[in-house]
Amino acid sequence: MLTLYVLFFIYWFGINLITERILKYIFGNYDWHLNNDLREKPEECKECKALYIHVPFCSSLCPFCIFHSMLYRKNLVKDYFVSLKKEITNYIENNYNFDSIYIGGGTPTLTTYEVCDLIDYIKQYLNIRDISIEGSIYDINEEKIDMLKNIGITRLSLGIESFQSATQKYIGRPQLDDEEIMNKIEIASSISTLNVDILFNLPHQTIKDLGYEINKAKESKANQITFYPIMPSIRNSELFKEPDERNERPFYYYILKSFLNSDFIQSNAWTFTKNHDSITDEYIVDHPFFAGIGTGAMSYINGKYYVNSFDINKYEKMIYNNNMPIVLSKKLSLREQVYLEFIYKFYSLEFNKKIFEELFGIDIENYMRNELSLLAFIKAIKYENDKIVLTDYGKYIANLIMKNFYINISKIRKYCLENNL
Repeated sequence: MLTLYVLFFIYWFGINLITERILKYIFGNYDWHLNNDLREKPEECKECKALYIHVPFCSSLCPFCIFHSMLYRKNLVKDYFVSLKKEITNYIENNYNFDSIYIGGGTPTLTTYEVCDLIDYIKQYLNIRDISIEGSIYDINEEKIDMLKNIGITRLSLGIESFQSATQKYIGRPQLDDEEIMNKIEIASSISTLNVDILFNLPHQTIKDLGYEINKAKESKANQITFYPIMPSIRNSELFKEPDERNERPFYYYILKSFLNSDFIQSNAWTFTKNHDSITDEYIVDHPFFAGIGTGAMSYINGKYYVNSFDINKYEKMIYNNNMPIVLSKKLSLREQVYLEFIYKFYSLEFNKKIFEELFGIDIENYMRNELSLLAFIKAIKYENDKIVLTDYGKYIANLIMKNFYINISKIRKYCLENNL
């Protein structure tokens, strides 16, 4: 019995040590600096190939949301997209050669016409390989899907969250029955990669409820399914203020078990896809650096994080005055950069150890000897030649690490919003 208690403590301690140790190096003390350097140009970075575009407008504000969004107002849209064009032009004129675009929000498909015009503008200057966009089942229709296909969208992610109308009502979403949702998904299925997002570990959710969500998602025309654990909302919602984590582990293992011997392959800790080459929305995994444009967007360039203004008026004014709209920044130390890259690669479920030598000139087994030894001891990882591969237990830890990464990023968002940055 004592041995069981000791093993339980080691496993519990291992999860918490790995999660907290890695994240504290990046977010410890939140030593982000107010940006007083009103530069006109972005820092040069030839390796930055990913562009994130933030479109914050939503038809309604979901109480569980952790992202920066605002209610759609037609009078705001035109000027905002003018500012986006001007901001992207700054990067293009400074020799950024993006080949992948990720458009998030908010609900970008609310402004499909403006988004397509922006993509058309970007394509005049850059050769774009992949374009991923987030959308809502509440505004998607055949006309919008045709527009997105014609402009070159290769991936559409629909925020379903739940196929059950009772759950939709509980989490503050407009209610649609599962047949209506399935029809909306079918309309969008001509996009080469169609992802649907499902929330898990919701208050009062049962294994039976989760099983229903999984089965409906599998039955749909979507060829990619992403399961997000519920996280503390930035909207001060009491319901989603501190999610109960007791069920998260059994729920996560149930998701893994449900996809055994299926047509889907797990491509990261949260995503399952029928096409192994399909892109996901985690551009941070595939690219060492990325630039973010738009209000509240974040960039990671040459080992430094930048945060754009969350105040749309301040953002547009800074752009109008030919300044980068940056309000916060943080230069990461080498160790912070290594740990950040480790988070991203760990989330991808397997990775080549040599990538750390290529990026940082280090042997990751020596640099993170203690962390990797502990992960191996608790059977979270295994070694296959030059690769580190996660076990199912490791996948659960990857889920925890990425969830806490998002939570820490949300705290930065909340800080900016509360301080009118």
